[in-house]
Amino acid sequence: MHVLEGHEKILSFLALTAQNDRPAHAYLFSGREGVGKKLVALRFACFLNCPSPTDADYSCSTCTRMVEGKHPDIRITLPEKNMIRIDKVREIQSVLRYAPVECRYRVVIIDDAHLMNRSAQNALLKTLEEPPNYSILILISSRPSLMLPTVRSRCRKVRFGSLSTESVVRILRDNGIAPGEAGVLARLASGSAGRALKMESSQYMKLREKVIAVLSHSDSVGLRGALEFSATISSDRATAIQAIEIASTWIRDLLLEQIGTHSSEMIHVDFLDKISDTAHRQDSDRLISLYDQLVRAAELIEAEINVNPNLVTDTMMLKTLRILEGPHFGVVPANG
Repeated sequence: MHVLEGHEKILSFLALTAQNDRPAHAYLFSGREGVGKKLVALRFACFLNCPSPTDADYSCSTCTRMVEGKHPDIRITLPEKNMIRIDKVREIQSVLRYAPVECRYRVVIIDDAHLMNRSAQNALLKTLEEPPNYSILILISSRPSLMLPTVRSRCRKVRFGSLSTESVVRILRDNGIAPGEAGVLARLASGSAGRALKMESSQYMKLREKVIAVLSHSDSVGLRGALEFSATISSDRATAIQAIEIASTWIRDLLLEQIGTHSSEMIHVDFLDKISDTAHRQDSDRLISLYDQLVRAAELIEAEINVNPNLVTDTMMLKTLRILEGPHFGVVPANG
């Protein structure tokens, strides 16, 4: 089952835990977004509660309803408006007052647990400290450092690594994406199948083509064209992040080309001619510095720290083009 591949060791550990009837009362599943943490959590719920655990595909009615979130003994809590408030934790605690309806364990999954506000996390501590013996809590987070240390310390930690490019390609192919596009998306997603599936849209691929067109033909685009393009992408925070990330991966490919890396290690393999033409005209040290700045810019916008996406995008657009085309790009010469 491709949606679970890449985490075989974790699945084996969780299956053995369930078989030996020694689960912890709380787990923290951490790792980057889109690598399958929630899917594994749902499979763990099946390991714990399947009435026919020797059935390898876990396709019984109990498991099917658990995976679909329709079983009375499983509860999935999601953020609302980018936050999990104390009332959601109170609801969880209310549910856990009662023994399971059908199964041995009542499983509660809190997705994006780092989005619990401080009050919610403090309220959850009581449940973590005095859990009912029939309850299993699974906290899922891509940013566990934002959670209270007291919450993290009361959970058994399970760390998820990134998926291999080959695994992401297989997952994308299973979702009906053509081989060529699946390969590009898998490399762009850097080990996150969920991210690759989100990117699988004509809008994203068109954005990628536009960013690369501006970066590889900046002399013909000109300063005005570059800033107009920057204005169109910076009006939406998510689009601004995507555009800057595309630019950073483009710079990465230029650096790989400079040191003679095989194209299989590159992301934008369908633009090899443009990469080759551009790379050998650039200074490596300046490209490395630019790459670091682009990565940092995307992180700042994503973290929603007090930054103006328009200003950051315009600044990085000019920095990038002045490194690729020279410091005089966009400078109007003085008359006379």
